[in-house]
Amino acid sequence: MSSRQVLITGGAGFLGVHLTDRFRKAEMRVRLFDFAEPPPWAQEPGVEYMRRDTRNLAEVISSLKGVDSVVHAAFSSPRESLETLHSVNVDGTKNLCAGAIAQGVRRFILISSTIVLRPQRVHPFFRDSPLTRLDMYRATRVEAEEIVTRCGGKGLSVAIVRPKTFIGPSRVSAFEIIFDWVRCGRPVLILGSGQNRYQLLDVRDMAEGIRLIEAAKGEGVFSLGAQEFQTVREDLQMLLEHAKTEAQLRFVPGWIARAIVRGIELANMVPLSEWHAMSADGEDSVMDISRALKELGWRPERSNAKALIESYDWYVTNLMTTGKIGNKRPLPLAHRALDKILSIFLP
Repeated sequence: MSSRQVLITGGAGFLGVHLTDRFRKAEMRVRLFDFAEPPPWAQEPGVEYMRRDTRNLAEVISSLKGVDSVVHAAFSSPRESLETLHSVNVDGTKNLCAGAIAQGVRRFILISSTIVLRPQRVHPFFRDSPLTRLDMYRATRVEAEEIVTRCGGKGLSVAIVRPKTFIGPSRVSAFEIIFDWVRCGRPVLILGSGQNRYQLLDVRDMAEGIRLIEAAKGEGVFSLGAQEFQTVREDLQMLLEHAKTEAQLRFVPGWIARAIVRGIELANMVPLSEWHAMSADGEDSVMDISRALKELGWRPERSNAKALIESYDWYVTNLMTTGKIGNKRPLPLAHRALDKILSIFLP
């Protein structure tokens, strides 16, 4: 086992388990930092677990002693209050940067989000409407990137990762609705024509990309996403052909799709996933991953379709054996509302 040690914030989560696996295979010691109870797999040899809070500067500083690299992935979701969003996403990031500098950490990797690239949405009917939850979340993620970037001039080697929507075994997230429609042989309702391209990312490919970034010297932004993908319509059709149920694709006219998405945003529910919003608008969502391919030698192994198929197979198997889908949180209200609304428009 190498003497090099990496600390992963949000280490008890979906990404944390895959990062732990990758770093341990690279013979690095792993220290997990999370507010949650330690999961069973965190008890394995070579893994140290610290149940602490990034908002507590003293806990952060002591946790970073002897650490060579930090992978900062602990962020609050849009479901939380504005106060929590700011304290976790902004103040927590400030503390980690300050602690890393104080403890002489070599490398700092921020797991950011493509949400930082999305402009603030102006509601078409209420121009002076307050920020939606998604806009408030975006603002805190932008600020976190700015904090980390500034620290890059203070002795830290800093890299920022902007991954596409990532899925994989043990997490289906917003795709639970689609997977359940497929499993039950129901119509799979797609907002819009499905002719837009939406790049996904398998979590195992993401974890390997982050491991390569940790080992490299490159600074600045690295975008990660699947290298092979088709249109939403084509990727989902491949899933249906694999599942061999009676499910078929059905498409919600664009004007209905946009009205549904805007209505949910206006109601200020926890927002829909980017997958739904971009499809409703008929927009492509594709990141340029050429830097990671060229500088890191990173090669994502799973296409959109393969990531969807393997996640679906895990979902069905897990549901059949445990009766649960494995998500830590219940499906967001907006997604349940979408299911109900679409059943009215397209029974």
